[in-house]
Amino acid sequence: MADLVKVTIDGHEALVPKGTLVVEAARQVGIEIPVFCYHEKMHPVGACRMCLVEIEKNPKLQAACTTPVADGMVVRTDTPTVLKARRGVVEFLLINHPLDCPVCDKGGECQLQDTAFEHGGDKSRFIEEKRHFTKPIRLSPLILLDRERCIMCSRCVRFQREIACDEALTFLNRGAQSMVGVLPGRSFDSPFSGNTIELCPVGALTSTKFRFRARSWETRKTPSICSLCSVGCNIKVETRNGKVVRITSRENPEVDDGWLCDRGRFTYDFVNDPARLAGPMVRRNGDLVPVGWDEALDVVARGLKLAASAAGSDALGGLISPRSTNEELYLFQKLFRAVLQSNNVDHGPHEDYSPPEAGVDASTGTIAALESAQVIVLAGVDPLARQPVLDLRLKKAATKKGATLVSVSSRATDLAKLTGSWLRPREGTEAAVVSGVLRLLLEDEMVRHRLGTRYESIARAVAQYTPRAVQEMAGVNEDALRGVAGLLARAANVAILFPRPMPGDPVGLQEACGRLAMATGSLAGSGGLYPLGTESNSQGAIDMGVLPNLLPGHRPLGDEGLDHLREVWGVRPPKEPGLSGLRMADAAAAGRLKALYVLGLDPAGGEAGSAVKEALSRVEFLVVQDLFLTETAKLAHVVLPATSFAEKEGTFTNLERRVQRLGPAPVTRVQGPISEWQGMVEIANALGAGWSYGRVGDVFDEISMAVPIYRGLRYDELGPQGRRWRYPGLEEAAPSHNGHARKLWYQPRRIDVPSSVAGE
Repeated sequence: MADLVKVTIDGHEALVPKGTLVVEAARQVGIEIPVFCYHEKMHPVGACRMCLVEIEKNPKLQAACTTPVADGMVVRTDTPTVLKARRGVVEFLLINHPLDCPVCDKGGECQLQDTAFEHGGDKSRFIEEKRHFTKPIRLSPLILLDRERCIMCSRCVRFQREIACDEALTFLNRGAQSMVGVLPGRSFDSPFSGNTIELCPVGALTSTKFRFRARSWETRKTPSICSLCSVGCNIKVETRNGKVVRITSRENPEVDDGWLCDRGRFTYDFVNDPARLAGPMVRRNGDLVPVGWDEALDVVARGLKLAASAAGSDALGGLISPRSTNEELYLFQKLFRAVLQSNNVDHGPHEDYSPPEAGVDASTGTIAALESAQVIVLAGVDPLARQPVLDLRLKKAATKKGATLVSVSSRATDLAKLTGSWLRPREGTEAAVVSGVLRLLLEDEMVRHRLGTRYESIARAVAQYTPRAVQEMAGVNEDALRGVAGLLARAANVAILFPRPMPGDPVGLQEACGRLAMATGSLAGSGGLYPLGTESNSQGAIDMGVLPNLLPGHRPLGDEGLDHLREVWGVRPPKEPGLSGLRMADAAAAGRLKALYVLGLDPAGGEAGSAVKEALSRVEFLVVQDLFLTETAKLAHVVLPATSFAEKEGTFTNLERRVQRLGPAPVTRVQGPISEWQGMVEIANALGAGWSYGRVGDVFDEISMAVPIYRGLRYDELGPQGRRWRYPGLEEAAPSHNGHARKLWYQPRRIDVPSSVAGE
């Protein structure tokens, strides 16, 4: 426990950790000292002088944001001298600040406005004309600068330097001519630029998408979750007159640390797009014609039933987007397994799914725990491209927490400049490099002792990945491999990140990283193994069993799992594995797939569009549910409108297994009140299922019974921060009291080494 010191602030005594800043100590006793430049996540600079306080035995006022507490310190924040200083600072800031609050986007949430009201005077001694500048200055297509409003607090500049590690912004000129601007030769193209708008304490930085659209008090703010990657950043969806006008952050320190990427912050126009589907359509005489919901759902139920009767349940298939909620995913696979008796379900155009050696495909560590890792191995991942806010957490670990990053990537990623070691192999050979490092790591006696009986099987699996073989395959030399192996051997806390296998990703990387995690002790209470999915609910799709060969809860198609589902559902699902997404396309092309339900995906609109269109044209009954009339929807026999993330109610599960709730914002919907999960209930009941879910919470509560890893979770008890499901057999707490690592749950299996890898 950190050393505690006693400090007295305005007569209130408090025990705080040594080194705590006065401004934070005051907050702990309920006293808010006004600040402009200070932000708890950035290095204090004491630039604005708004936080001046009296400290006993000190002859001058001190900045509370740069002064650490000392034992016995006595602080006063409300003396006449302090209040006079505050009035002076506010008066100084308002000398040239425009009085345009009625048109400023920051009006109603402006720190200067609030501080002037509470601490400023009722008149100014300055009568000179205020300075005027050309406005606005376009820093980027998304960010505008009103220079005359800027109070030079430096928050935006420091965010880019300290948090984003991208010094796109700086101070130009000197003295009275200083201004925030973009470095010469640069553009403000940071993928996190939108955070500067929220950090700005005044209205100097504004968004081109929100500027003059609404006042802050006119918007309704709905708590929700970003749907654009697997981090699961917490957001507020702000609406006005039934339209989404802004997305702002809703801090969850364990997940997003209070930040958003620009993709998540500014991608919402599609919600308001008038081209969205207005209602259901059914194909008649070759054309899609509008119909009512009851008729459309009845056509879907009859079409699926007829296809099953004519060709059997194996001729039915379902594809659903991993951006769907857990409740939608669960009911989708239940519709096919329990009602239609088909395991042909998948959450994308995937190859045949191979579960990891652990049997449970999920992260063993948390996002926040990455900050305490000594070494972080980035194997074939590019978080900036796929999980942007996770990129900020990794930068924080490297620049502020002392973690060493090791990159194994053929591409020059954003994190490469921060890595302690960058092993740059030829594209697609990352797995060989990881195996080569592991082979050298096995020479360490402590590693062999840690593995125990697992050593022999792992040694056999990597035996042929000698330094010479890795050099020939990947182009990485022995010195580089030994350097990383030595680093991992000395580290007590190693985190390993790799992409969840997708078409086009390096083959064998999942298995290689799993074995490396065993050797480094990352699965025994420290560090962690992190498979990084791409979509917002990639983890939930696997958890809910939207896979042709796994049941909900990552369970195989064995009697134990099937019998358990029969107890919950009243119906036993089929035992034979189904078809993956790509295998369904093959079956459709061959004429074996008679009916297909596609929800939230557009396989005909991808790179293989022409081939997929040809295959889908042979499906006798195609149902597509989406926001827009996509290329796939144009081929459908029934088209159903879908809901956007802003309208959804339910849960997502992020990459660290945290289950979080989405709330439906008051968005005007012209397509009616039927959401995806409600539509599935109607279809199932038309087929005689007798489902009786009254609300989305009822579906989730059944999930907690049907999915063993979700046991103990309840929809109404998730709370604003969400809850993580427990990894089977893995202790979540710190290492045991005796300092020894806890038991390993990860049991390796024999993996054949490709014969193309040459031995030494």
